[in-house]
Amino acid sequence: MICKARMLMAAIAAAGMVRPANAFQAAAGPAPAPPQAELSKSVKTPVKREIIPLYVSERRMMVMLRVGDSLPLPVVFDTGTNGNLVDLKVAERLNLPNVGPSPSIDGDTGKPVPGFDTFLKNASIGGVAIEDARATAFAYGVADEAGVVGPNSFPNKLVRMEGARSRLVVLPKTADTIPRCKAFAYGANALPAAVLEIGDLKVTALLDSGNDAMIILPMEYISKLSLVAVPVPIGYAVSAAGKQSILSAHLKGALKIGGVTVDEPEIRFIAGGTPNVGLPILRKLTVVMDPSEGRDWVLSADSAQEDCPAGTATAKP
Repeated sequence: MICKARMLMAAIAAAGMVRPANAFQAAAGPAPAPPQAELSKSVKTPVKREIIPLYVSERRMMVMLRVGDSLPLPVVFDTGTNGNLVDLKVAERLNLPNVGPSPSIDGDTGKPVPGFDTFLKNASIGGVAIEDARATAFAYGVADEAGVVGPNSFPNKLVRMEGARSRLVVLPKTADTIPRCKAFAYGANALPAAVLEIGDLKVTALLDSGNDAMIILPMEYISKLSLVAVPVPIGYAVSAAGKQSILSAHLKGALKIGGVTVDEPEIRFIAGGTPNVGLPILRKLTVVMDPSEGRDWVLSADSAQEDCPAGTATAKP
């Protein structure tokens, strides 16, 4: 899900939400290193790590997708989707098969997303092969973006999203790679989540790297929180089948998730939906996802932290 101050556009693949902004903004720093496979020495057996660069700006977390022998296509890496989305024009240019109407559902409205069902075969992200899988061809219409992919592209593996290091690390599941603390189970939407602590209030929130707002909460939370001022309208959300107002206010106090604490953050409120933690916070965290078993671990950017140490194969650069 990707949110703007004046307009929130949603293009939803499967149960996830994607809200595109106007264009991909290049990261201010140098581009990440080229993709490479690394061997990390664990205590027992060397573990192969596949590294995928993340191209991160203030509003976007991007990866490069290839389908067959196509040129690289910039797509959003979205932890808030459990499907893949390809721009309709790109799908037609690549001659992707039309295998019927799209079964994807808009996460805001519950209505079908227009487009057609298709299939990605012999595809890779950042040079790392992904599982052959269905996708939705949709009129995405965002400059410099060709669609959306998510961690479900790597079934039966761990997907370690290191926001501070601008990279994904794809790992086999072993005793060395699984974090040594209790996992958080995915919810009914089959998407990664974690507990957001706001004072004494604990909220289970979707971890959504496709959302460029720091925090989004349903409207009913306005009466449950201590806010600096009354929430004010800042725009509206436009999805595939509806429009809703967005309100904004700053929290009076701090919130915490994983190893990150944020003082007086901006919170956006929208009718319906689920609590949501977006890219501005996730880029400060390391999140390990196990899409096949529906669980995740939220770590701080410091892999040597004591409360949830990573496996020895992932604790080193």
